[in-house]
Amino acid sequence: MTRVPTYNSYMNMVNQTLNTKSYVDLYSFQAQTGLKSPTYSGYGMTASAIVGNEAALGVVSNFMENNTIIETELNAISTSLTSISDSINDFKSLLTSFSGMDLDTITPDYTGGEIIFGSNEDVYAGTTVTINGTTYTFTDDGDNTGNNIDLSTLTPGDDTYGTDVMNALKAKLQDTDPENFADFSFNEETNTFSFPLYTIDGESTLLDATGVTTGEPHTMNSDQAQMLSQLQSTAFSTMMALTDCLNISVNGKYLFGGGVSTQPPVDFPYTTLDQFQSYYDGINIIYPTTGNANLSTFDITSAQTGDLELINNGGNSGTIRATGGSFLKPALTANESTTGDLTFNSDRNTIQATQYGAFNTLNPGDTLVINDAGDTHNGAYVIKSISADGKTITFEESTPIRADDTIADGGGATFSTSFPVGTVINMNGFGNNISPKVQVTGISDDGTQLFVTVDPSRWPATNQTVAASSQWNLQSESYYQGGDLATEKRISDEQSIVFDVTAKDGAFEQMFRALGTIAQGNLVDTRNPITEDVTVNPLDTLNRVEEALNLIQDAIFGGGTNASSQNIDLYTIQAKIDSNTVVLNTVNENLTQVEANLQNNVDSLKNVDQTEASMKLLLAVNQLNASYSVLQTAMSTSLLNYL
Repeated sequence: MTRVPTYNSYMNMVNQTLNTKSYVDLYSFQAQTGLKSPTYSGYGMTASAIVGNEAALGVVSNFMENNTIIETELNAISTSLTSISDSINDFKSLLTSFSGMDLDTITPDYTGGEIIFGSNEDVYAGTTVTINGTTYTFTDDGDNTGNNIDLSTLTPGDDTYGTDVMNALKAKLQDTDPENFADFSFNEETNTFSFPLYTIDGESTLLDATGVTTGEPHTMNSDQAQMLSQLQSTAFSTMMALTDCLNISVNGKYLFGGGVSTQPPVDFPYTTLDQFQSYYDGINIIYPTTGNANLSTFDITSAQTGDLELINNGGNSGTIRATGGSFLKPALTANESTTGDLTFNSDRNTIQATQYGAFNTLNPGDTLVINDAGDTHNGAYVIKSISADGKTITFEESTPIRADDTIADGGGATFSTSFPVGTVINMNGFGNNISPKVQVTGISDDGTQLFVTVDPSRWPATNQTVAASSQWNLQSESYYQGGDLATEKRISDEQSIVFDVTAKDGAFEQMFRALGTIAQGNLVDTRNPITEDVTVNPLDTLNRVEEALNLIQDAIFGGGTNASSQNIDLYTIQAKIDSNTVVLNTVNENLTQVEANLQNNVDSLKNVDQTEASMKLLLAVNQLNASYSVLQTAMSTSLLNYL
C-alpha cells in the first residue's frame, strides 16, 4: 500500500534525487576530464598544495619559455662568431702569404738604389750628389772642408780612378753621416755605391755625368700587383662581412648593441673599396692605428673654440688653432673629494690618486691635457692604461711625466680630454675649398692647437681665419653606434647569465683596425720622390702588414696581452658564449625535470581514474533513474486516489 507523502517526506525525496544528480554531474566531469573536481573547493585539504604546485609550475613554464628565446639569441651569436672566425682566419691566411713576399722592395724604387762610378775619366769634378738631404760637391781645388770632396790628389785616367772617386765619397760620408753610414755599401769590384731607397732625395748632377749610371728602377711585378689587389679586396669584403655579423638582429633586438637594441651597432658607410680608399687614402688620412682613435666620438663647436685659424705647415701638415677657446672638454677637477693627493712618478710614468675611482671616467688612449697651478705638469699626455681601482693612470712612453712630486688634495689641477691622436675629424660645414677631413697627430700643451695631416690640395696655402659660426663643427665618429650596457638575463630562480659582448669590444675593434690598415689606399706607396716633393718610406708596406698580422693574432687569441681590456679576443668571447650555453642547457634540463615533478604532483592530487569514474557514473545514473521513478510515483499519489 502506497502512503500519501507528506511535505517533509516529499522534500526528503527531492533532496535525495538532487544529491544523486550531483554525483552524476561529478562522475560525468571526472569521466570526461580525468579531474577530481571542477573547482578547488572540491579538492578539500589538498587544494592548498595544488594551488602552490600550480603556481610553481607557472613560474617554471615562464622561465622555460623565456629560456627558449635566450637560447635562440645565444645560437645566433654563436653562429655570428663562427662566421667571423672563418672570415678572419681566411683573411689571415691570405695576409700571411702576402707577408712572405719581399715587402721591403715592393715599393717602387725610382732611383735604383745604386750609383755606378763607371768612368775613369775626369767627369766628376764640379758635380753634386744629395744624400739624406745633404748636398756633397766633388772638387779638384784641394778644398776638402765641409761637404766638399777633394779629388785633387787622384789621377784621372788611372784604371782605379772611378774606384778612387767612390772611396773619396765613402770617406766623406763616414765623417759627415756616421749615423746612417752602416746603411751604405761600396763595391770596389763593380764601382757600385748602394744606398737605402730615397736617400738620394735631391738634385744630384753626378747622375748626369758621362759614364755614371744608376741601377734599373723597378715596380711591382704582375704577381705582386695581383696579390695586392686580391688582398685589399678581401680585406674590404671581410670588413663588410664583419659588419653584417655584428649587426645581426633576433626577436627585434640587435644582439651586439650593448643595450641599444633598436639600431645597428656598426656603422660602415662604404659600399665599395674605392669609396673606402677615397676616405682613407693611406697618406694624408690613415686608418686609425689605435683603438681609442678608432672608437673616438668627439664633437667640438665654435662655442668652445671661437674663431679658427687654419695654418699651413708645408706638405700635408697643418695646424688648427682656436683663437677664442680650446679643443678641450673638462673631465675632472682634482680636489680633496675627487682625487685626494696626486703623486706624479716619472720613473713609472704614472699619476696616482688616493681616492678610489678618481679616474674612472677616463679611458686608455684618451688624450689628457693637465693644467695645475704650479705649471709643473701642464701639457698633453696619452693614457696607456688605468688601474682597476681607478686610482692610477699610466701614460704612454711618448708623453712622459716631467717631474716627481705630490700635490696635496689635487691642488685644483684640471684634467681635460681632447681628440685622441690618430682620430679622423670630419670638418663639417667649412666649404668645398677646405679639406673635408683631417687626422690628428698631436695637440698643444694648452689645448688650443690641433696638429693635423690634411689633403694639401684642399688646405689654404696661407694662413686663413674661419669666423666662429654655428654652421660648422669638428666631429669624430666611431664605427660603433651602440651602448655599454651589460644585460643580465635570469634563467631560473637562482641563476642568471650575463650578455656583455658588444661590437666595440677589443676583439672586433682590432679586427676592424687590421682590415682597415690593409684595405686603405696606398698600401704600397707608388709616388715618385724624384718628380714629386714627397718622402716615401719603402718599409711602410711591411710595417702595415706586420701590424695587421699582430692585430689579427691578438684579436683571435691575445693570450692575455691586454688583460685590462674587456673581451679582447675571439677566444674569450666564444668561451663566454659557450659557458652561457652550457649553463642555460643545464638549467633547462633541471627545469624540465622540475616541471615534470610538479606536474606529476598536481596530477596525482587532481586526477582520477576515468574508467572508475565511468563505472561510478553508470551506477549513479541508474540510481538517479530509480530516484526519479520513486519521486514520480510519490508525486502522482494523492489522498483522493488513496481513498
